[in-house]
Amino acid sequence: MRKYEHVDVIASLGAVMEINTEHYKSDFQYDREMFQKAAQHPDAENTRLLWLSRSSGTECFYERDAYLNESYAHHSWLYHTESRDGILAYAVEITGMEGGRVMGNLYELDVQQHAAKVERDSLPAAFVTLKFEDGAWGRYPYEEYDKRKYSLINLHGKILDKRLEPQDEAVLQARLLEARREREKYRPAVFKVGVHSRKPSIRRELAAGKTKAAPKKAAAKTKNNELGVG
Repeated sequence: MRKYEHVDVIASLGAVMEINTEHYKSDFQYDREMFQKAAQHPDAENTRLLWLSRSSGTECFYERDAYLNESYAHHSWLYHTESRDGILAYAVEITGMEGGRVMGNLYELDVQQHAAKVERDSLPAAFVTLKFEDGAWGRYPYEEYDKRKYSLINLHGKILDKRLEPQDEAVLQARLLEARREREKYRPAVFKVGVHSRKPSIRRELAAGKTKAAPKKAAAKTKNNELGVG
């Protein structure tokens, strides 16, 4: 696998999206906002992300969330990476802004191997911290939250922020560190869209007579709107 260091993250992944994603390209606007926020206001978690491009849209999640079993990120990442066909995925490390550009490092992912690792190393959520529309916030055992979430929403309004926590945060951080150290061993390369992409151009295939055009049914893009959490 290869790593691409000190690249314009939005330009690079945007080019991948343009080549590899046929429908719902507007999804990338959400990803762009996550990258920009991480570069402008970095914290302990938002600069490490997982990103993928598929035929119908893109997905972007904080890496930490993908390793927590009950999170939308975990379920969605495993769902979309079940099939390797048409998926291009990267681990993203945001390093900052430079000349108005979001800079960082990209690491190619073998989606099946990575999904297997996430499934193996993920942890159950033990607690959840919530921030509500009325300004209230609270930290609850996950099982209690799961039983009371609708009554909490009725009482405080929409959930604006939700953070899942494992029983032992140190265990989770150790597993994330292991994955990141392994990626550092990847071979450095120059990012060239179209060279490393595994998906051939459909137009070129049609022009060459290698495939027949067939109707496609686009799968609707679904974002996590459970309880109003983005």
